Amino acid sequence: MECRFCGTVFYNSENGYTVATYATDELLPEKAQKENGQFVAVGYELPQESGLNYSFSGKWKDSAKYGEQFHVESVQIHLPTTGEGVKAYLSSGLIKGIGPVLAERIVEKFGKHTFYVFEQCPQRLLEIPGISERKLEEIKESYRKSESLRKLSLFLSSAGVTPKKLQKIQKHFGDAAVSIVRKDPFRLCEIEGFGFQTVDPIARKVKNFKPDNPLRLRAAILYVLQAAESEGHLYLEVPEILQKVRTLIRQKGKDPIVTERKIRDAGNSLLGKNEPLVCSYRRIYLRKNYEDEQGAALQLAMLCKCKVPQRNVKEKIHQLEKKEGICLTPKQRKGIENAFNNPVSIITGGPGSGKTMILRFIVMIQEMLDMDSMTLLAAPTGRARQRMYETTGYPAMTIHRSIGLTGEAGEDAWNPGQSLPDDLIIVDECSMVDMHLFAKFVKQIKKGSRILFVGDKDQLESVGPGDVFRELILSGVIPVTVLDQCFRQENQTILENARKINFGKTNLVYNDCFCFVPAQNQEVAGQKIEKLFCSEWKGRKRSANAVQVLTARKEDAEILNQKIRDRINPAAPGKREIKNGGRTFRIQDKVMQTKNIDEISNGDIGVVDRIWQKDGIWQMDVDFGDERIKTYAENEHWNLELAYAITVYKGQGSEYEIVIIPVLSCYWRALRRNLYYTAVTRAKRKVILVGSKQALAQAIRTGKGKGRNTILGARLRKVYRYLESEEKIA
Repeated sequence: MECRFCGTVFYNSENGYTVATYATDELLPEKAQKENGQFVAVGYELPQESGLNYSFSGKWKDSAKYGEQFHVESVQIHLPTTGEGVKAYLSSGLIKGIGPVLAERIVEKFGKHTFYVFEQCPQRLLEIPGISERKLEEIKESYRKSESLRKLSLFLSSAGVTPKKLQKIQKHFGDAAVSIVRKDPFRLCEIEGFGFQTVDPIARKVKNFKPDNPLRLRAAILYVLQAAESEGHLYLEVPEILQKVRTLIRQKGKDPIVTERKIRDAGNSLLGKNEPLVCSYRRIYLRKNYEDEQGAALQLAMLCKCKVPQRNVKEKIHQLEKKEGICLTPKQRKGIENAFNNPVSIITGGPGSGKTMILRFIVMIQEMLDMDSMTLLAAPTGRARQRMYETTGYPAMTIHRSIGLTGEAGEDAWNPGQSLPDDLIIVDECSMVDMHLFAKFVKQIKKGSRILFVGDKDQLESVGPGDVFRELILSGVIPVTVLDQCFRQENQTILENARKINFGKTNLVYNDCFCFVPAQNQEVAGQKIEKLFCSEWKGRKRSANAVQVLTARKEDAEILNQKIRDRINPAAPGKREIKNGGRTFRIQDKVMQTKNIDEISNGDIGVVDRIWQKDGIWQMDVDFGDERIKTYAENEHWNLELAYAITVYKGQGSEYEIVIIPVLSCYWRALRRNLYYTAVTRAKRKVILVGSKQALAQAIRTGKGKGRNTILGARLRKVYRYLESEEKIA
């Protein structure tokens, strides 16, 4: 059905669901027809640009509530043929630099030959008053993009690709989008939001690919490895790849079964010098993962082999003990001595084990030894950096900023410069560091620096791939100090229960600072968490960082955020709001930054301080503390979300007065010991568990599981031994 856009009835920005009215000259069902040949269409991401002609494919469906509506399955964009249509198209906003006045002049001059002029002799547009050479270049570029988008529509709309997705494709591939996608539609997998399962039906529709087409199998193999990376693995072995690919490409109906030989041949074609995969010890890596694991092992082994001056710091430790009125344990003293007598060392221990005290002693001793030396304190997130600064009294940086990972693009904006100049480098919360960040970081460390990695090996693994901290400990190459004694006097119940969870014991102690609130299902748990948050938040003078909900799953955090915010910070007449995408923010909302940008780091939590207008554009100020106020404009994309509830992963490296943790049987995939150990250890004064004790017991009994596919420790050990043997020969 050919039609034109008239108006929007409803649009859901979260999922793109659209209800809109369109006009057509075709005959409509009696129940569907509105005035002037209009009808109602429903679908996802339906086009809403005036002046364009569309062809809709789909079905009429009759609803008792809404009447007969056209349910759109695919859309094609057509160029208009009438003078009025051409004017509307040119001034629709698709072509920058042309408004209603210029559009009318162009059509008056060229009439039905307008699009011929745009395509074959655009220089003639200079004949139009108001079009300069500079404006012409802008118009030509914009028209090229709109034409590319139209051709993409003609090629892909039959496969149900929405206009919004067409724009993403065009933006990613530029003017060559049609030729690239026509040659290999599986290149759509390069675009965020276009996984194999989305692209496969598109490719089979527009190219009629057979199930065993090599391009299809290559895309499936890459998808399987990318999915494994998102689960924390750096590689997969061949049998697992074969099994996962067979499951992924299995088709319903009479498609022939794809042979193992075909999958192996496709996989082998991805191996090679300039290809995306690497085979190492029968393990198949995405090239970036292999290069980071291998490169980090080599660099760290060389750092470990560097000779550093031996320092007798026993007297300095004794002086500080007297000054601070503290008596360190033998293990704590050993950890400090290791930090000064080895190029690389590790300290690990649970909450209250004295890690922070050791860091303070090490920094003070370094100053006593050499006032002119340079020391870097670094942590993987903004919250962990802030906490490191607060507990040691010394300035700290995020790892990202220390090595030049800046800007909204985060790791994609890395501009490696000279080596870090620091003589002593201390990295805290190392369990949060993934393989990609670690490889970049160690690459920037100069030879002769002393490096100390600190963390809790029993906490959750990093969000990104790898298991760096545990692999370093298991390598046997780096001296490790394990702190297993608890010194914290307050909140002994939280620490005692954390230790029990860590050792797989379920006989937890419950009292005023470690509570359990039963809830039989997710809905009841949500209601109770909402009430508990409000009660505790009011009791803590409405401090933004006093109470934190930590969830196992992101979707639960999103639901709880809306419920809690609408209860403690509801909409009200005169209270300003601002929308960005599908999110609404209000003054006094608690929010979290989710990407590194300027001076604000991923994981930083702030409070909406002001919503105001400048030059007709609404803006929002967020106060992140330390005199860091960031302004967000409504016409920009924000990496910002509500933060009354966050995932346990996001809470790593932070501490909160009170932590509320849902634990339910429906979380069975996330019922793991280290997740709840990590969540509990975020609390300084009070833990409130909400849900089922049976689910909690299951989580405590469930260890880490299979673990992540990484051999960083083995690679480090191998390179280190090789360097040792070379020294002996020399």
